[in-house]
Amino acid sequence: MAKVHDVFHVSMLKKYYSDPSHVLPLEGIEVDEALTYEEGPVKILEREMSSTGDNTATTAASPNVDHSSSMDPKIVVGASETETSQVPPPLTFETKVSTKSSRSWVWEHYAVVTGTETKDKKAACNYCHQLIACASKNGTTSLSNHLHRCKKYPYNNTDKRQKTLEFKAKEGGGKALTTHMFDQESCRRMLARMVIIDELPFKFVEREGFLDFCQFMQPRFEMPSRRTLTRDCHKLFSDEKKSLKAYFETLSSRICLTTDAWTSIQNLNYLCLTAHFIDDKWKLHKKILNFCPITSHAGEVIGRTVEKCLLDWKISKVLTVTVDNASSNDTCLQYLRRRLINWKGTVLNGEYLHMRCAAHVLNLTVREGLKDLEDSIVRIRSAVRYVRSSLARAQRFKSCIEKERIESKSLVCLDVETRWNSTFLMLEAALKFQKAFELLETVDSKYVEELTPQSENDTRRSSKVRGVPTEMDWEYAKDLLPFLQIFYDSTVKMSGSRYVTGNVYMNEIFGISGLLNSFQESDDFGLSTMAGNMKKKYDKYWGNVERINILILIAVVLDPRHKLSYVQWAIDEAYDPKNAEMLKVKVEKVLHSLFDFYSAEKSPHKEVISQNQLREMDKMDVDAITVKGASDYMHAKYSQKADTLDSTHNKTELDIYLMEMKEDFHSPNFHILDWWRDNAHRFQILAAIARDVLAIPVSTVASESAFSTGGRVLDSFRSSLTPRMVEAIICGQDWLRKGIQPIDLEESITELEEMESGLTMEHSIINIED
Repeated sequence: MAKVHDVFHVSMLKKYYSDPSHVLPLEGIEVDEALTYEEGPVKILEREMSSTGDNTATTAASPNVDHSSSMDPKIVVGASETETSQVPPPLTFETKVSTKSSRSWVWEHYAVVTGTETKDKKAACNYCHQLIACASKNGTTSLSNHLHRCKKYPYNNTDKRQKTLEFKAKEGGGKALTTHMFDQESCRRMLARMVIIDELPFKFVEREGFLDFCQFMQPRFEMPSRRTLTRDCHKLFSDEKKSLKAYFETLSSRICLTTDAWTSIQNLNYLCLTAHFIDDKWKLHKKILNFCPITSHAGEVIGRTVEKCLLDWKISKVLTVTVDNASSNDTCLQYLRRRLINWKGTVLNGEYLHMRCAAHVLNLTVREGLKDLEDSIVRIRSAVRYVRSSLARAQRFKSCIEKERIESKSLVCLDVETRWNSTFLMLEAALKFQKAFELLETVDSKYVEELTPQSENDTRRSSKVRGVPTEMDWEYAKDLLPFLQIFYDSTVKMSGSRYVTGNVYMNEIFGISGLLNSFQESDDFGLSTMAGNMKKKYDKYWGNVERINILILIAVVLDPRHKLSYVQWAIDEAYDPKNAEMLKVKVEKVLHSLFDFYSAEKSPHKEVISQNQLREMDKMDVDAITVKGASDYMHAKYSQKADTLDSTHNKTELDIYLMEMKEDFHSPNFHILDWWRDNAHRFQILAAIARDVLAIPVSTVASESAFSTGGRVLDSFRSSLTPRMVEAIICGQDWLRKGIQPIDLEESITELEEMESGLTMEHSIINIED
């Protein structure tokens, strides 16, 4: 009887050959008892081969070992020489898996076995060693199902419904104890969410470090390919869009829109359409609806694109559309107004649909002021760039600061030429070190040499090398700072997307007009001239009362700290008497028309007498009433007086609101949306108006982009995507993020200064070349 070598425990053999179809007899078979049950076939083979040191010698000792393949080591179970003709072909365990038939992940958990008399392949589980049919006709389903049932498979839960405890971060801070259960689909959804929110490339899931991390954290998670991830991201976008569509169908308030143009690095044009609205809980929301390609910037093309987007979202109730001041947008709004009137979604026949972007007008006004001082700004910018270009130069500049005894924890910062707010910050910081720059001229010859053109034909003039800052340059910078400070603060206030901006618009715009008028009267000729040029640009957009959208003044009326009397006073301050009177009459008329419109919406089957009609009725004389004598005349006069007295006790919501005391303007705890939420039960119609009007955005861009005088350009990653995926990523990111954190340029500068300070401390600059 031949002795069996290179096999695992006899129980495995009994388990396999207990099937009547297997004719190999087990009687008399001797088994190597040193082999353990827990070791898989491959490990057994490796152990045996290493212990013998010569596989050929082992196979030679066993006359029934298959020598047909010298490349792949095999484990053979055979019979004695005398019984060879009665036994089936030998059973072999292959340690190398065919790449063609073993593509599934399940092969990582099995070793392939060649069948005996049936010539079918079997696979042995690496954990319990059970043999399972694995021929191509069988597929891998049975192998996968076995792993889910295998008691020794280390990644199986004893109970699929068993949850684990974890601490989850809460929005307000702290952590909460929650339960968690592994789910492959949920993990894939969270992976897609992470890629969208954090702006990660799709190939991120194929990076070695991330794969190792996920395998360590959760071995059961099957990492999808980047193509699968792309589909998951788009599916997540589609699911979120479906939910948002359903939400808009139930939204009772109107929606305010903004449009903004973007360009990819391939010069493809995109339109960003954003919705702004206030929900039933009086929370302001901003949702990017579409980020779609457009063929051109023609007004009708943009209008048709917006129309198509609104039809897709089933949105018809639109109050305003905020756009920049391009002439093509006038055509766009005319087209949209006609379409929205047909949809019966406008207010007051869409007369106040068009809202001009305040940030864009402010940018144009600032650029007009910067033109006069371009040379001075360029020289100061060049000086700042010089001292920041190397550690050695920075150290020499710091030495000048110490000698001049200038105390400041901050350093100079370089601006971004297309972002005028960074120019303001650069000038503000540089002025603190004016004396240090002047001292640098005497101690650093390269400073003067590098910044001064050698001749009029010096090619460096084209690169804006115009010399070191002069005394006059510093004086101009001092004069410019107050202007930029005003526009800087106003732009920040009017470009927010997470708070109401409509009620601050009038104060900022009218305030800028008054300040520019004051600067025009200055004795400083340069200051007066600059203010005059900026006022001309300002008046082009806001000097004409016909171009002002009255709804933005209604928003101030609906601020309980201001109301109508304040708006009327502000108009008198900002305009000449003729234009002021015209604008005040228009504001009051639109206010009452809005109230009548919303009253009719609240009670569509009830006849509503407008405020204008009531005023006409009050003017009716009793002579118009037919009387039959003196007594009748007296009773008629009394009845008219009684009706007037009764009307004082039945005033409208609007009358009561305007008559009540104003809220304290300087109260730090006042929030306009909270006030309307708490008083909506008293002013139901006015609350509906406020909910729509206070959602109007006065800027088309967020605060981090409002200062830019350049175009809006997509980054290289987004530009490399198809338009369909660009929209999915950008819209999905806007919908999924819990909150938008705007870029704070000042914080970035402070952080950069700290990093530079650390580098200076760590590195000696003695041997650093200039």
